[in-house]
Amino acid sequence: MTDISRIIQQKLARLEQPEKARWLENYVKHDIKSRGVGIPDIRKVVIEVNREYKLSAEPFTNRAKVLNELIHSAYTEDKLAAILFLQLYGNDTEHRAVLALIAGWFAQEQIADWNVCDWMCVRILTPMVDNRPGLMTEEMKSWNKSTNLWQARASLVPFAQSKTLRQHREVIASLAAVLIKREERFCKTAVGWVLREYSKIDQKFVKDFLSRHEDWLTKEVIRNATRYMKQ
Repeated sequence: MTDISRIIQQKLARLEQPEKARWLENYVKHDIKSRGVGIPDIRKVVIEVNREYKLSAEPFTNRAKVLNELIHSAYTEDKLAAILFLQLYGNDTEHRAVLALIAGWFAQEQIADWNVCDWMCVRILTPMVDNRPGLMTEEMKSWNKSTNLWQARASLVPFAQSKTLRQHREVIASLAAVLIKREERFCKTAVGWVLREYSKIDQKFVKDFLSRHEDWLTKEVIRNATRYMKQ
C-alpha cells in the first residue's frame, strides 16, 4: 500500500509556519513540537489525500496502520491529522475498534499534552457518548482508573460538550470523584470544565459535588466550576 502517512506528513511540512509553530509550542507547553499548521489546512490535507488514495475504503487494520504512523510522529499536526481522519471517516460499526486504537495511543504515550488529548476527546469521543452511551460509560470507567494522566483525563472530558450531558449525571459524579482526588493539575481541570458545563443544567449538583470534595479542590477548579453560577 502507498505510504499514505508519509504523503500526509510531506504535505503538512510544505505548509509549515515557523512563527505560528513557536507560538503553539509556547502556549501548549509539554515539550510539544509544532509545524504551525492550522486545523483547516490539516483537514484539507486529510481530505485531499483520502480522495486520491481512498484510505477510508480500506479495511480497518490498514487504516489503523496509517493512523498509528501519524500519531507516532513528533509533530502535533501529524497527530491531529490522525484524529481528523477518524472524525471525518469513522464508521459507526467500529466504535470498539476505535476505542482500542486510542487506548493503545495512550499506552504508548503518544497522546501526552492537553491540546491533542482534548481535541481527540471532543471530536471523537463526545459523539460516541451521545450515540453509544452504554459502551462509553463502560469504557470511560475503565480509563478513569488509568495511571496515565491523559487517559484518565480523557475519561471525563468527552462529557463536557455532550449533547446528552443531562443524562450522564451519575457517571459524571463517579468519574469526577476519582479525578478530583488526583494530584495532577490536568485531572483536576477536567473536573472543573465538566462541572462548569453541568452548572448550566443543575447548579445544586455542582455545589453539592464541590462541598463533598472540598479537601481536594484548587482555586482553579472552583473558579472554572462556578463560572456560570449565580453568586
